[in-house]
Amino acid sequence: MSAPHVDETARARAALAVIPADEYGTWVDMAFALKNGFGDAGFEIWDEWSRTAGNYNERAARTTWRSVKESGGKTLASLFWLARQHGFDLKRTHYPDRMATTFAVSPEVLERRVREEARQQARHEAVAREAQAIWQWARPVGPEHPYLVRKHLQPVPALRELEAVELHALLGYASASEEQPLTGRVLVVPFWIGEAISTLELIDEHGLKSSLAGGLKKGGYWIAGPAPVAGDPSTPILIGEGMATVLSAYRATDWPALATLSSGTLPQVAAILRERYPDVGLVVLGDLGPGESRARQAVEESQARLALPVFADGARINDKVPTDFNDMAVLSGFGDVGDCLREIAYRDVGLAAVGVESTVGIATGGKLDDLKEEIMSRVKETLVNDAEDVSRRRSSKRTEPKQHNMPESSAPTSESAIPERPPTEPSVVPPVGGSPAVESRRLAPIRPPVGEPLFEVADVPNEIRALAEHRFGTPLRMGTPRENGGPYRGEVFNTEHYLIQEVATRSVVFHPKAQMEFASDRLRWMDQNARLNGSELQVGYDGDRPKVYPWDRARDLLERTVGSLKKSARELNFSPNLEVMLDQLHARSWARVREARAAALEQSKERAASQDPPGPDR
Repeated sequence: MSAPHVDETARARAALAVIPADEYGTWVDMAFALKNGFGDAGFEIWDEWSRTAGNYNERAARTTWRSVKESGGKTLASLFWLARQHGFDLKRTHYPDRMATTFAVSPEVLERRVREEARQQARHEAVAREAQAIWQWARPVGPEHPYLVRKHLQPVPALRELEAVELHALLGYASASEEQPLTGRVLVVPFWIGEAISTLELIDEHGLKSSLAGGLKKGGYWIAGPAPVAGDPSTPILIGEGMATVLSAYRATDWPALATLSSGTLPQVAAILRERYPDVGLVVLGDLGPGESRARQAVEESQARLALPVFADGARINDKVPTDFNDMAVLSGFGDVGDCLREIAYRDVGLAAVGVESTVGIATGGKLDDLKEEIMSRVKETLVNDAEDVSRRRSSKRTEPKQHNMPESSAPTSESAIPERPPTEPSVVPPVGGSPAVESRRLAPIRPPVGEPLFEVADVPNEIRALAEHRFGTPLRMGTPRENGGPYRGEVFNTEHYLIQEVATRSVVFHPKAQMEFASDRLRWMDQNARLNGSELQVGYDGDRPKVYPWDRARDLLERTVGSLKKSARELNFSPNLEVMLDQLHARSWARVREARAAALEQSKERAASQDPPGPDR
C-alpha cells in the first residue's frame, strides 16, 4: 500500500506556524531552509511567517532573502526538526486550513506593531519638516557646479545647493555615502510625495550621494521641470532612476520628467502616474544592468513604454561601461537622446502621424520594401520636425549662444559613435586667464579651514541642555561650534553663559559667551537686557572667538537668489540691463517685505491696545 501524498508546501507552512519568528537567528535559518526547499517561491511563505514578529520590517525581509543562498547549510529537514521541538506532529497527512494558510499574530505582536508604525510615522513627519526647512534654506545652484559640469547639465530651479559645512550645521551630523563624508558644494534634490517634500537627496562635487536619515523614500519622486498636465495626452511623461538621467532626458525633449531615488521604487511611482494620468503615454527610462529588470516591471505594471540607451561598441566614459541616458548624452549628445526617446514614444502612432494607410501598398502595387522605406522616411521627417519645434521653443527663451569648440571629453569615444549636435543651451565658458575677475579671485583672502569642535556636548551643563529641549522641543540634536566654523544662522535662546541657536528643525548649537563679541551696540544692549530671545542671528567664529551679527532670513534668501541670477546672466552673456532690472526688482521686493512687516506691527499694536483693560477710576 503506497504512502498517502503529503503537500510539502502545506506541511512547511504548518510547521512554521508553531515556530516563533521574533528570534533573529531562527528567522534567518528559516530563510535558508525555505530557499533550499522551494527556491525563490519560498519567499511568500517566509515573508508571511515573518510578519508575525513584532519587529517585522519589509525592506529588511527582502534584503535578507536576496542575501541568503540555497546552499546555506539549512534544509526543510532543519525546519521540521525545529518545529518538532515546538510540538509539531510530522506524521499527519493533512493539515487544517487554519494551520496551512494562516499564521496567527498574537495581540501583543499587533500592539507592538501599531506602536512601531506610529513611531515610524512620527519619524517620517519629523524628517519631512527638516527637509522642507533645509530646502528653504538652500540657495539656487550657482554656475559651474563640478558634478553638473561632468554630467554636461545645466542647473534648474528644482535643484539647490549648500556647502557641506552648512549642511552639517543644519543636520547636526555629517552626511556620508558608504562612510565617506560629503564635501564641497552639495546639490539638494527634493523628493515629493503628493504636495509635500518627504526627503532630500544630497550629491556632492565628486558624485557621492546620500539622503536624510529616516526619510520616507517609497513613492517619492523629483520633477525636473513643470509638472505633467492632466488631460494633455499629446505630451509623454518620462520617469527614470536618478536625477542626472532624468534631467538629461528632460533637456533633450522638454517633456515632463520625474526621477525616483532608486530603481526599486520605479514600479510604484509609475503606477501612481498611470492612475493619475490614464490617457498620457508613459516612457520608463531604463538603465542597462541591474536596474533594467525593475524598469521592465514598471513598464508591465503601468502599461508604459521602455526606453533603453544606445551606445557604440566599446564605448567608455571615465573608463567605465556607460549605462544610462546621461552617459548617452555625454557620449553622443542630447540631440540623439531626444531622437531616441521620440522614436520610442511615437512608435505606434508613426503611421497615423504621417497619414499613411495600411492599404497603400496594395492599392499602388508597390513593393513591400519600397513601402517600408517610404513610411520610415515620412516618420523620420515627422520626428525631425518635432525636434526642430522643441529647439525653436527653447531658443526663443534664451539668447543665441556663441560657438565654442567642444571639449575632448565630450567627443564620442569611437568612430561609430554618433557626433553630437550643436547644443540648444549656451555653454558655460570659463573666463580667459589673466582677466580681472580671475586676478581678483587669486588675491582674495583665503578663509582659514574649519577645525575641530571647540568642546563636547557633554561639557554643556545639564540645565542648559534641559533649557534647550524645553525651548525647541524633543527629540533634539545638540552640537557645538567648530574652530573657524560658521556662519551659524537661526533663532536663539539667550542664557547667562550660552547662546543656544536652532540651526535647523530640532537641531541646536551651543555658543559660549565668555569671549563673544557683538557686531553692534544694539545687539550688545539686547544681550545685557535679556532681549535676544527669539531673535534670528548669525554667529561666525574667528578661531575660537564667536562674533554675533544681525540676520534676516527673508532678506538673506532674497539677496542670494538675486545674486545667483546675476551670475547666471553674466555667464550666459545676457544684456547688462538685466542686472539693473534685477536690482530694481530686489529693491522693490524688499520694500514690499518691509511694508508688510510694518503693517503687521501696527495691527499687532492695535489689537494689544483694544484688549487692554480700562484703568481704575480715580
